[in-house]
Amino acid sequence: MVKYKMEELDFLFIYEHKVRELENLCLLKYELDRRGYKVRIIHIEDAQALKAMRPIYHTKVVVTMACYQNSSIEWHTKNFVKFDKLIDMQWENIVFPRDEKNANAFKNYSGVAKEVVRVSWGEMNKRRMLDVAGLNPKKVKLIGHVGMDFLREEMRGYYLSREEVLSQYNIPTDKKIFLFVSPYFSDHHTESYLQEMCDRFGEGWRYYYRDCMLPSKKIILDWIGRICREREDIVFIYRPHPGEESEQADAMTEDYPNFRVIREQSVRQWTLISDKIYTGNSSTFVEAFFGRKMCYLLFPVPVPEDYELAFLREADKISSFDEFEETTRKDDRPFPVSEKLIDEVYTIDWDKPSYVKFADMAEEVLRDPYYALTKEQLKAYYHKMGPAEKLTRALTKITPLYNVYLTMLEHDRPGWKWLERKRAARKKLEGIAHAFEKTSDEEIAAIISKIAKQLETTKMPERRRQ
Repeated sequence: MVKYKMEELDFLFIYEHKVRELENLCLLKYELDRRGYKVRIIHIEDAQALKAMRPIYHTKVVVTMACYQNSSIEWHTKNFVKFDKLIDMQWENIVFPRDEKNANAFKNYSGVAKEVVRVSWGEMNKRRMLDVAGLNPKKVKLIGHVGMDFLREEMRGYYLSREEVLSQYNIPTDKKIFLFVSPYFSDHHTESYLQEMCDRFGEGWRYYYRDCMLPSKKIILDWIGRICREREDIVFIYRPHPGEESEQADAMTEDYPNFRVIREQSVRQWTLISDKIYTGNSSTFVEAFFGRKMCYLLFPVPVPEDYELAFLREADKISSFDEFEETTRKDDRPFPVSEKLIDEVYTIDWDKPSYVKFADMAEEVLRDPYYALTKEQLKAYYHKMGPAEKLTRALTKITPLYNVYLTMLEHDRPGWKWLERKRAARKKLEGIAHAFEKTSDEEIAAIISKIAKQLETTKMPERRRQ
């Protein structure tokens, strides 16, 4: 018989997109592990979540990837996490300009989500959270972007060499590597999805998607196709936005042997081995800046003022094929965004890494009762249960009955409808749709081992649990 057991943790990190978050969380886990804390990292759609009707994890602090409203908390923790405090990593630290002064904007938080601890990369976002969203100053923590730590000198050996990466994808090492990091969404979205985005970001988002994003993507891919056709000495890597599907880009891989669509490896990894980096209405240029690489901003179609990132308004932009083509041959343009603006958004600190600042802050949150959510707040974010669900949950509190439930889930019998729904939902999560996002303890351990190898060859001050 399967037996219920709850794991006790100090910190539970829950991530959504592997390439965006996993390495960063492993760096944070490395530092918290070495300070003596018990830490785990899981994916937001971990298959265990659906079979759980009681918590699998009891963590003192849960760390989420975003927390905008009550439903954000429920989405992360479902039934399988019991927690006392919450830190929002806020990987989407940058908001559309239309939301910067709108207190009611989706990304300016509501409900219990206004009460959690929040990471801010820089002063610009901190001001928004205090002045517009009206958050508690003590719960807004200026940390910087942990991901930029991987571009520090002491971490340079963490990444694969150019030769190692190119050999993985059968790309000749004598070619120049041009990287385009897509800021675009998929080619096709349902009307319900578009309406959901408009509900969050204003009706203008539909225009931004249909009349700016999609035409921009087509034009840029056309430009890249012309370069690939004319230049045999280069390979263009198209790095899709998380979850993006592009029929044109996929078709180009058949037409041009020197054009690749590659989702694997982090943007930082590709940045460090590329000769030139391109993007659009995106913050990717910051990784190029910290990696000491040149980046070009492609804006073939003007972006509506409400949706153009604020720190790109005065940036050096490329809007024609001739300008783009020239950048593939020359390197005489200035970096597109000023260092002063980058510091405002990302906090340039060459002395103290952001992962150390985060661990210091996490210890404070863990130890100080001030940051605990109240019983009322912990109840408020969860959906209201119907009579059947209330009865089921009451029964699962009896551990022997819960063990029977877990055992039945593992088998095809009995074929009760509610059990079949649970089995089907669980199989769906375990399917291939999100396989590329999932991780394992072994993969996490391997990443942390690589991190330790880099950092422990550099003299670091002792940071131990007190």
